[in-house]
Amino acid sequence: MSSKPIRSKSRRSTHRFARTALLIAGLLAAVISASGQDKAALQKERDRISEEIRVTAALLKEKQESRSKLEGELSLLNRKISLREDLIQSLRREIGLYNTRIRENKERNAALEKELEALRENYAKMIRYAQRSNRASDKMMYIFASSDFFQASQRIRHLRQIAKYREQQATEIREKQEYLNALNLELLKIINEKDLLIENEEAERDGLSKDLRRREQSVSGLKQEEKSLLRKLKQQERQREKLNKEIQRIIEAEIRASKKDNAGIYALTPEAAALSANFEKNKGKLPWPVERGVITSKFGNNPHPVLSGITVPNNGIDIATGAESDVRAVFEGTVSGVFSIPGAGQNVIINHGAYRSVYSNLKEVRVSKGDQVDVKQVLGTVLTDESSGKSEAHLEIWKVSETGPVKQDPALWIFRQ
Repeated sequence: MSSKPIRSKSRRSTHRFARTALLIAGLLAAVISASGQDKAALQKERDRISEEIRVTAALLKEKQESRSKLEGELSLLNRKISLREDLIQSLRREIGLYNTRIRENKERNAALEKELEALRENYAKMIRYAQRSNRASDKMMYIFASSDFFQASQRIRHLRQIAKYREQQATEIREKQEYLNALNLELLKIINEKDLLIENEEAERDGLSKDLRRREQSVSGLKQEEKSLLRKLKQQERQREKLNKEIQRIIEAEIRASKKDNAGIYALTPEAAALSANFEKNKGKLPWPVERGVITSKFGNNPHPVLSGITVPNNGIDIATGAESDVRAVFEGTVSGVFSIPGAGQNVIINHGAYRSVYSNLKEVRVSKGDQVDVKQVLGTVLTDESSGKSEAHLEIWKVSETGPVKQDPALWIFRQ
């Protein structure tokens, strides 16, 4: 009876177990880490959307105090519906992530079950063999039958290796079982979390259905006033044109002044260049121009909420907020223009080097041309439209170069969680 096969087999088993344990631990750590990051990102997205829904609901409640002002309520309802749809999609993405994790856990469980079954069978055979051949008397006879002392010591070592190998097999079975139990616990936790997400999705779908029915009622009520809406649309177009022309006029005057001072070349002073660079560094981090609000009209063309087939252009974004809310500067700079447009309230332009921020639809203004303003400094209060009940701050951002001003999407510049 030779000791070499047992020694070789024992070492191979030990190394194989070590590799398997490291592989399983690494795989679990990688999967949990990756899925945890995905889950955290989705949770952050849902928290942001949920907070915006909460603010929208609060603003809607204020509008409901006057049921005749359906137009203002409709813009908020549209935003709330859009947010609910985003939230449902986010929930579905996370449910899909959980489905993937459940499938992967089940596959790992099945593989571990097979390995455990094979280990148990081998261990059972080893125990049966040991019971038949490894009695104390047999061991002693095996040792005493040695031809010399060296062979006896080798046989003692061989018997110890057999015992050690059996212990290693038992340890490997126990540790694999612990891995399996941990996977099953994780699987149960994932399934419970998935069930909770499904409940949340169903609740959001119910809320969405209610909001859709409410929107239908609002649109139905407003369609009776289609002629009035068309007249108002034309008036808003004229107001936008006046605002755009005044912004262009003020910026072009500044470009001409710069060229006059710099031998026909548009150039920023070192201070203005530094301010401009700082403004750019804060893209996506600028504070909102109101403390509480939701974006109801995005940059670019927006479909009219009632009049089908009609789009409304927007050079900036409209943010619904509470009546009498303060409107604040999104960054430090110098007030380069304050002007009014009949029916569209007061307007403020702030110079940030190569950039301009424009604040429109203000009821009153607390700054003057040439004033230095700090970030979040109050510029005025929002104007509330008496006919629609809307209290919306309008924000535009322009980039100025020698060729002229270029409109920017303010939603890309203000802070988004």
